[in-house]
Amino acid sequence: MQVSVENAGGLERRLTVHVPESDIKDKVDSKLKELSKQVRIKGFRPGRVPMSVIKQRYGKQVRQDIVNETMQTSLQQAIQEESLRPASMPRVDSPPEGLERGDLDFTAMIEVYPDVETIDVSNLELSRPEAAVKEEDVEEMLQTLREQRKEWNPIERKAQAGDQAVIEYVAETNEGKVPAEGIQRLVVILGETGFDGLDSAIIEIPAGEEKTVELEFPQSYGEPSLAGKKASVDLKVVSISEGNLPEVDEDFIKGFGVSDGTDNSLRMEIRRNLERELDQAVKSIMKKRLIAELVKSMPDIELPSSIVQNEARNMAAQTLSSPGSEPDEAVVDAFRLRAEDRVRGGLLMGELAQQNEIRVEGQKVREAIDTIASTYQEPAEILQMYYGNQQLLQQLENVVLEEQVVDWVLENAKVTSQEMTLQEVIKGAAQAVDESD
Repeated sequence: MQVSVENAGGLERRLTVHVPESDIKDKVDSKLKELSKQVRIKGFRPGRVPMSVIKQRYGKQVRQDIVNETMQTSLQQAIQEESLRPASMPRVDSPPEGLERGDLDFTAMIEVYPDVETIDVSNLELSRPEAAVKEEDVEEMLQTLREQRKEWNPIERKAQAGDQAVIEYVAETNEGKVPAEGIQRLVVILGETGFDGLDSAIIEIPAGEEKTVELEFPQSYGEPSLAGKKASVDLKVVSISEGNLPEVDEDFIKGFGVSDGTDNSLRMEIRRNLERELDQAVKSIMKKRLIAELVKSMPDIELPSSIVQNEARNMAAQTLSSPGSEPDEAVVDAFRLRAEDRVRGGLLMGELAQQNEIRVEGQKVREAIDTIASTYQEPAEILQMYYGNQQLLQQLENVVLEEQVVDWVLENAKVTSQEMTLQEVIKGAAQAVDESD
């Protein structure tokens, strides 16, 4: 086999492959000989079918199969011999010559990853969040758990802040009624709706009564046909309930899987969970900050267009809540710049790992799976899910590898401490995730 590589512009490479007829003929003859021992043809004893009959009946199909197989294997061999780093699958550039007889000649196009110069992280300046889980954080989470288990009891008085109200309404806008037919029923907690006008209206209506009010719906309102609009609303308060927080007693504590039912054990469990959340939040923030510095240091690195296109398409599909579908190209184009940023960051993280021989550590992967499993009531099922799904395991391995890259950079870059509270770190991590999506 002979191979030549030509730069076709940018990251595109054109492979020209020549495979002599003798190589193909040997494989075809071998396959036909194998078939002659297996096929059954009327009039001939098994294994005694003349080769001329085998060639006449199966020769064309066998050659086609061998040619297809040869093209695939020769391309893979050519990629290895030329030390190419493919970013996409090779695609045949022109109709191959020699499909039916003679030497096989064809060209294929392939996009490769760019050659990235050595990344020197010694001059990177990064600030690392420093926070600790304090007793007031544990107490705040305990109160949150009580809120989650709050019991609602019906009352006869008018509603006030903190109460739960069941309401029904029909809104009349310039475009018509919402809903067009029937009524809309909602359960709201006064003071937590983000809709002050609605809260004020509910407070003025006794349970079981109805009133027509004028409301201006906020832009963020969940019903698109009402968001940002003024409407005349027939509003009925069906019922009002007052919330009662449960006591932190043995039954309450055991309800969260703390077997001994003691306050001290519950607080220890809360602290452990908050410390895990804090650790993960710091990792998310540092990954975002590292990628930002890497991109800033190499803003002009050339990106494989096929990977950018696939990333933009995936981002569009996820936004439209239709993973695996084919979104409109105009929608895909809207995500292209964000896709470029994500691909650039991932490429540079990968280069850091490769240049510094950072390999994913099996022990860290196992620890990550154990950590995830520990947050579920049935940890064994989560362990089985990860170890039984190669794709899921691969995704987690990629995450762990990126965390190892971040840890390595923190040991070799210029790192300063940034004092933060637990809530500031958690909020910063959530923002980092939102901006990367």
